Amino acid sequence: MTMNQNNKNNSKANSKTNDSSLNLERRQFVKQASLGAAAVALSPLAAPYVQAQNGNNKVLKVGVVGLGGRGGGALKNILAADPNTKIWAVADIFENRIKRYEGNTMGGRIDTDGKKRIFLGFDGYQKVIDSGVDIIILATPPVFRPQHFAAAVAAGKHVFMEKPFANDIPGLKSVVDNAKKAKANGLSVMTGLVWRYSPHLMELHKRIQGGEIGEVLSVSSTYCGGQRPNRMADIKFKAKSGMSDMQWALRYWQNYLELSGDCMMEFMIHGLDKMSWAMGDQMPEKCMGMGANIKPVEGANNWDQFALNYEYADGRRADFMGRQVPGTYASSHDAITGSKGFASLNKGGASITKDGKVVWHSKGRLGYQNEHEILLEHIRSGKVFNDVLGKMEHSHALAIMGRTASYTGQLMTKDKIMSSTDELIKVEGLNFDTPFAPRPAAEVGVTKFS
Repeated sequence: MTMNQNNKNNSKANSKTNDSSLNLERRQFVKQASLGAAAVALSPLAAPYVQAQNGNNKVLKVGVVGLGGRGGGALKNILAADPNTKIWAVADIFENRIKRYEGNTMGGRIDTDGKKRIFLGFDGYQKVIDSGVDIIILATPPVFRPQHFAAAVAAGKHVFMEKPFANDIPGLKSVVDNAKKAKANGLSVMTGLVWRYSPHLMELHKRIQGGEIGEVLSVSSTYCGGQRPNRMADIKFKAKSGMSDMQWALRYWQNYLELSGDCMMEFMIHGLDKMSWAMGDQMPEKCMGMGANIKPVEGANNWDQFALNYEYADGRRADFMGRQVPGTYASSHDAITGSKGFASLNKGGASITKDGKVVWHSKGRLGYQNEHEILLEHIRSGKVFNDVLGKMEHSHALAIMGRTASYTGQLMTKDKIMSSTDELIKVEGLNFDTPFAPRPAAEVGVTKFS
């Protein structure tokens, strides 16, 4: 966000294992009753995995920073992706999350040296980095991502980082700068924008880039869910909880602009990333936007819907609509119009239509495991993977651009948004005792750009 507010590889994945338990989507994994069940699925005996490249069978030590739903899911996915990976160290700021990993070895796949490499606290990320790991998974609330990524790159670690990796332009610039350093130093970096690594969508875009529907003329995307994730408890319970303002906010971070970047960054960026992918991963020149907070959450400041129109340098346009309102229709869909045909995609399928006839169709699932397989294959073969530069940096920038255009009600240009100096919150030294009062929710025509 960028303003002060006056008064938020194709089909390798599933071909490498026939064990459906290894391909559970991470939300299913999080819902499992215990890690004991996961240990069975993650046993080294379970199924074939990614084969080590060039005979490199070294055990890769993985550190996980952030053990919520995404961190727990990514932990499972990286173990399933390669038999010679081991969880070496973990960290979180909430004690109940790290307790899940005390005494549980997941069939020998977790080795924290008798809990010595389980770290609680805001400095846990650095302790994980310093513990001797090869790969860092960054899955905390995104407000911390630029800081944690910079530290991991400085220490010479490969990184898998969940989306979003920046909530404002200063944070984005930091991530891009460190992604360049990572590439120069031979370090691989992957972003958890999972639709990019879903085999049926990868095949679709391979066909689009090969000219099967001709020149892409326009894209229309939706990313609408039925409700907000991690809905905050009634604010009246905050005083009774004994939590500080910051502790409460971090527990319910997806409700706060300062910590999540609003639903634009936290949720809808998936749809915007797919839109950007179809448009050739270019940064648009202009954006008009609108949005609202139809069902506000008391005490929070995130909006629940946005509608955006982007214009590119060559005159093409792309539209996006996102919504998180209970009782409404949920849709994650992209319609791509080309000069010779039409492509359509969603979570479960993708198709190409020409002259009114479907000429290609494929079904698949989201690439939660595939993304880790791709990352590990690059690391083992000595190749550098980096999806920040030239790809996801633009997806994040245009998401911040859209949020800003909507909040302010003004036309937002590429040059203007990239000049923003607004830092949503200072992260250095942040802890549970840091005072926190959320900005007032944006007010269209009143909220100013900065």
